[in-house]
Amino acid sequence: MSSAAAIDTVSAFSNISSIYFMTTSEPFQRARRPEQKEERRLHLLETAKAALHGGMEVSELGLNELARRAQMTKSNVYRYFENREALLLALLEEESVLWQEELRMRLAATRHATVQQIAQAFAGASAAYPLMCRLFSILPSIIEHNVSPERLTEFKLNSLALTADVADQLHRSAPTLSFAAYVTFLRLAMALLIGLWPLSHPAEALADVLSLPELQPLRYDFEADFAAGLLLLLQGLGPT
Repeated sequence: MSSAAAIDTVSAFSNISSIYFMTTSEPFQRARRPEQKEERRLHLLETAKAALHGGMEVSELGLNELARRAQMTKSNVYRYFENREALLLALLEEESVLWQEELRMRLAATRHATVQQIAQAFAGASAAYPLMCRLFSILPSIIEHNVSPERLTEFKLNSLALTADVADQLHRSAPTLSFAAYVTFLRLAMALLIGLWPLSHPAEALADVLSLPELQPLRYDFEADFAAGLLLLLQGLGPT
């Protein structure tokens, strides 16, 4: 091959290579700007949420699987979440904000809500966000056991702010109870949700057993039973 032909071949290869690498780069390379980092973080959260909504068990969603589904390297995933539990905590925070807006919309439809309407709106909004309920049900037993103290502190402070916002929202909708009473209501409502969600979503084998007619009194319906429990709490916290 002549030197001129060799130069032409190298030049052609260079052009093809540059086009290839411009069009086949990794979907998510390392983010450098703050907005890029937030984009990657949201992509990971949306990927995790899609997997869990698709029927994946929480125990199956490790960072390896998340990296594969998000088309990112595991090392990149670790830049955003220290472990699976930190990812789940971030998902819970995101779902809780959406739940709060859902509750706001339900309460807005009633000018002066009764405690019965508060209970129904609260239970309905919670049932509309099953992923939030699933995550809350394992928060004290699993998620909070493997997250750094710094992240847990941030989460608890965010939870405190959310509680104050929701308590104020409920007080404005139904001022028959004080702001302090609604704060107490929210603390107890959380404990009720954590216990009631797994009871109303038993394992398949137990669900088959509970389908027996004679065991009907042992079945739980999350939204209906949650609303009934919330109403009892509100009535107990009311003026005597």
